[in-house]
Amino acid sequence: MVSSRPPQPRTRRSGRPSREETERLDRDVRQHALRLFLDLGYEGTSMDAIARAAGTTKASLYARYPSKEAVFNAVFEWAMARRDWPVPDPEAPGLGDLEGALNAIADAAVRRALDPTMIKFSRIAIAQASRFPALARHGQMVAFWPRHQLVADLLRRHAATGAIAAEDPGALAEHFLGMVSSTPARLASFGIIRAPEEQERHTREIVRLFLRALRP
Repeated sequence: MVSSRPPQPRTRRSGRPSREETERLDRDVRQHALRLFLDLGYEGTSMDAIARAAGTTKASLYARYPSKEAVFNAVFEWAMARRDWPVPDPEAPGLGDLEGALNAIADAAVRRALDPTMIKFSRIAIAQASRFPALARHGQMVAFWPRHQLVADLLRRHAATGAIAAEDPGALAEHFLGMVSSTPARLASFGIIRAPEEQERHTREIVRLFLRALRP
């Protein structure tokens, strides 16, 4: 997760940076820009603040990103594509037990959607949706994709045995993930977060409903 500690700029030596220094600076820019966007919002974050936090110059930052919009795009995609942010993803469940696997996938999706950092990030993304419409759509697909593939593979495996009817596993996987995680995430963006036991009941009911719909 992104640290809430104030930025600690590091002094960099003059001259042409090494490959390691360049990679470290790129990482620092992303990490500190993400923290600033989360803490201050898009409008409240400046290129000057990002450069200072990353321990570099404004000119060096502009050499990498031509605008704040470009930084936001890059940081958004980088964060959403990470499997360890804002919380590490658990190991993929075994595919032999259909209901058990769906419950495990649903729990992981809800856990990520309701992480406080993700809620804050989602609010910023919603607020900037008109400015970055393509990015909002892309971010949702990136967040869904690994689990989408897993659910689709799970459904294909059990459909092949005749245990369920799943003519379009990809579409069904999208519906499943939308039901289990998109609704809690949207409610959370408005400050509505169910108690853990209530959320678990909702998740289990969705899994049961989904399984009933797959009966051949």
